[in-house]
Amino acid sequence: MTARGISLVVASVLLWGLGRTLGLPELFVVAASSGALVGVAGLAVWLSTATVAARRVVGSARLPAGARTDVRLELRSDSWLPSSLLLVEDQCHYGLRPPHDADPPRVVVAGLAPGRTVSFDYELAGQSRGRYTVGPLSLRIRDPFGLVERVRRYPGTDEVLVLPRIEVLGEGITRGNHRGSEASDRRRLFTSGDEFYTLREYVTGDDLRQVHWPSTAHRATLMVRQQELPWEPEAVLFCDTRARAHHGTGPDSTLEKAVSVTASLVAHLAERRYDVRLGTEADGHAPQAAGLDTLLDRLAELDASDVERLSPALSRLRGAEAGGLLAAIVCPPPGSGPVRAHPDVRALIGCGRRFSGRLAIVVAPGTGGAGSRSAELARVLTGAGWRAVTVGPRDALADAWPALVSANRRTATGVRG
Repeated sequence: MTARGISLVVASVLLWGLGRTLGLPELFVVAASSGALVGVAGLAVWLSTATVAARRVVGSARLPAGARTDVRLELRSDSWLPSSLLLVEDQCHYGLRPPHDADPPRVVVAGLAPGRTVSFDYELAGQSRGRYTVGPLSLRIRDPFGLVERVRRYPGTDEVLVLPRIEVLGEGITRGNHRGSEASDRRRLFTSGDEFYTLREYVTGDDLRQVHWPSTAHRATLMVRQQELPWEPEAVLFCDTRARAHHGTGPDSTLEKAVSVTASLVAHLAERRYDVRLGTEADGHAPQAAGLDTLLDRLAELDASDVERLSPALSRLRGAEAGGLLAAIVCPPPGSGPVRAHPDVRALIGCGRRFSGRLAIVVAPGTGGAGSRSAELARVLTGAGWRAVTVGPRDALADAWPALVSANRRTATGVRG
């Protein structure tokens, strides 16, 4: 019961007592009518909410950072009684709410007639990467007199994955990374390709246009050409997610910048048909090749790790099959000792020797000693044959990209202002 309903019940009890004391039957009638009104209101509210069906339709379950999508809510009344004022509220994580919108989506429905369906839309905005839950939906209904209300919760929820921010990078990849280290002695054979490799017997489902008729006549069995698919370039991305190495919180933190840089490189390389693998220091095994959507989904949910050193993961990466391009998105090593002598830096340089192309993006806070160590790390990697730049949380990777892929670049760039 609402405050008004409680007040009416208390008033009906007092009127009943007063009528009994004074012997006035009219007061008994008013008291009984008031109590009955509250009871009828409660029954009507219960029947109305028990037969309201709700459905939620999310426009997109995968949302790029900064993009928006619509959510449609549909309510249908299956009751034989009309429902009065409805207050609909759909729970929504603050990471999906549009800017300056602190409250969850709410809408007021003036009434819902029997058999009628009403729908309305609201907007979600991908403010920060992550997996978020939309719902549950709650429906609050009151009787026309405002005496009784009921809140019904619908347990169904939907998930929305907000992807990391991706920058569009210019053309160019550092020289010497277009083929894996074993491109000359490993072949990938398919039923169709660009170059003739060998002959084999026909298998059901083979393209009849690949039949080699002279060999078929010679061997008295169908023979088809086996083609070789061109070798795809390979790339390994290593993202440093150590909590102790990163600075700041929220969208301006170095961790978010590192994830955004990694996502930008993944999209850039995948667009150029690179066979991309992604690893972090928290992985217990060498990274495996995966598609663009799979890699972006992983980056969307990537959290800071408690691992203290990069060396073990880099050793696993070095011991695995290597070749092609290595792109490392790292932070400067913590501490005040020489950057060149740090075990993680030595392990990174050693790991890079297994790859024909080496890129490094050093994510720097941009201020204080950490910024100086970032520039020093970039210089050390440049001296070891890498192409290295430093970027801050508010810097655009696209601005540093030409220097990173320039064939004549021999020095690391500093932290951008």
